[in-house]
Amino acid sequence: MTRMTPTQLLDATSGRWQASAPPAADEPLSGGFVIDSREAGRGDVFWALGGARTHGVKFVAEAFARGAAGVVTDQLPGEVPPDKFAIIVNDAVEALGHAAAWRRRHFDGRVVAVTGSVGKTTTRQLIDQVLGRSLKGTASRRNHNNHLGVPLSMLAWSADQDYAVLELGASAVGEIGALAELAAPHVGVITRIGEAHLAGFGSREAILSAKAELLSCLPMSGVAVLNGDDSQLRRLAVRAGVRAVWVGRGLNNDIAATRIRSSNGQLELCVDKQPLRVPIWGRHHVVGVLAAVAVGREFGLSDAEIAAALAEFHCPPMRCEVSGVRGATLINDAYNSNPTAMRAALELLRDFDSPGQRIIVCGDMRELGRESIKLHRTLGDEVVTLCGADVLVACGQFADEVAAGARAAGMPPARTIICHQPEEAARHVNRLLAPGDVVLVKGSRATEMDRCVEVLAKAA
Repeated sequence: MTRMTPTQLLDATSGRWQASAPPAADEPLSGGFVIDSREAGRGDVFWALGGARTHGVKFVAEAFARGAAGVVTDQLPGEVPPDKFAIIVNDAVEALGHAAAWRRRHFDGRVVAVTGSVGKTTTRQLIDQVLGRSLKGTASRRNHNNHLGVPLSMLAWSADQDYAVLELGASAVGEIGALAELAAPHVGVITRIGEAHLAGFGSREAILSAKAELLSCLPMSGVAVLNGDDSQLRRLAVRAGVRAVWVGRGLNNDIAATRIRSSNGQLELCVDKQPLRVPIWGRHHVVGVLAAVAVGREFGLSDAEIAAALAEFHCPPMRCEVSGVRGATLINDAYNSNPTAMRAALELLRDFDSPGQRIIVCGDMRELGRESIKLHRTLGDEVVTLCGADVLVACGQFADEVAAGARAAGMPPARTIICHQPEEAARHVNRLLAPGDVVLVKGSRATEMDRCVEVLAKAA
């Protein structure tokens, strides 16, 4: 497989030149593909998409000024410089998928797809870490896991790569299946079935069905790497028609973790007498680590090679990211949240070795639909009963419900603080914070709880 040429891009998208073919129509493109004109660089192709407020075609001139070689759009982009090209398509989003499908047909490496209600990104990066130390490949950039991000990740694949790891996300039934059909993975990994995106899915059973869409897209020669400690996934595998590798803490798993210990930013465990040490906070990452072991073995790597790779892992930002603030400890887990992920974070805070107060700063868990009030009240209860936190700072639309749950579980009202903005939450924490305390900040991405972290960090 070589780099795509403008002519091949034209054919893949069933498009047409705005005017005539560019002079270098049959020369390989030197850059990548972007959907944000501000990210365009020399040789890139800018995919101008329609948005909620405006259309990307308005930013074509900016993309060209930044060095883009061409544009793909479903609206006329205006004047195109003589050394550039414009491809006009019927639907720019569909055309992006068609271009990714072309790339998949010309990719000879093995594809690994990761999905689940929690832990997708960290698991994807753990797998990439294991494979990348011995093989050449790539993984999804940032959080590119939807109908735009997956095609963009696929378009970054190149001829000399042995593997590609994709993250697949969804908020409704059918989305995982569409992405998996496009990616055609050889290995499917499901981390856990939880309560994320209940508003879109409607029920936990629908979430389970959605994740099963990945397994239905695996070839008969493929393999499913599944969390064997999740009873829902155990039921799912009965319908799976491919070989399954079960991973988890239970001894009924094919790959089981023993001698698990989490302390001072190191997760230690053993797999078949092979000790593993991963620089990551929290026992809840055990399944992700074991999934990486399973995938590494599927690619023929030895346990020693896998252990050496995991020892050099770097956790992605805003996912159990630990730093110091005025003699206290700050756990930035503000990337996203749902009831399952929040529960894992509370367990981490509970087990944290700290002589001071345990302070939880939580934003709303979004997209829970009709169960929002109930699940936020449950969160408040678990702040006390599961975590044993000393102070709760609840922020957002459902802050009253979280506080009510904590008070009903026995937390004194004076230690339950309700606020509306992340910066306000930070001011309350700054007032309470003392050396030896540990603070956990978590919330759904839309709540922007990282703004709270930024204020706390500046006060350090």
